[in-house]
Amino acid sequence: MAMDNSQDAKAEAILKDYFNLKDALVNDDNSKAKELGNTLAQSLKSFDASSYSDSEQNELNDIIEDATEHAEHIGESDIAHQREHFKTLSKDMTDMVAITGTSMTIYEQYCPMYDNNKGGAWLSMNEEIRNPYFGAQMLKCGKVQREIN
Repeated sequence: MAMDNSQDAKAEAILKDYFNLKDALVNDDNSKAKELGNTLAQSLKSFDASSYSDSEQNELNDIIEDATEHAEHIGESDIAHQREHFKTLSKDMTDMVAITGTSMTIYEQYCPMYDNNKGGAWLSMNEEIRNPYFGAQMLKCGKVQREIN
């Protein structure tokens, strides 16, 4: 996978913004999540996929477009709605990492009870479960599904 360092740095910056947003949701902080949703939307918009293959570029552009839309919605929603958008945003981030790779160790975590027991996954830099879908209500509900890297 050929990628220059500035693109690698941009993908890592997107992930860091995502993790900050996740932490705001874990802490039940609606206003901080709004702010961080907007920050993430800006990071996503600045991502340039041109150093990837044509098929990867197409896929990344679709992922980035979708993720940006969800991040923008998070920037203007109540916390329950933020969490709904975070579920799809988390899938977008997982799909992005599958293409861009990352130098970080990331844990894909999963709560089976979210969304009327349909479940919801998210990414975390820590193995310890801190549930962004329920916050303080069920802080440790979930499990690590897999380690990325």
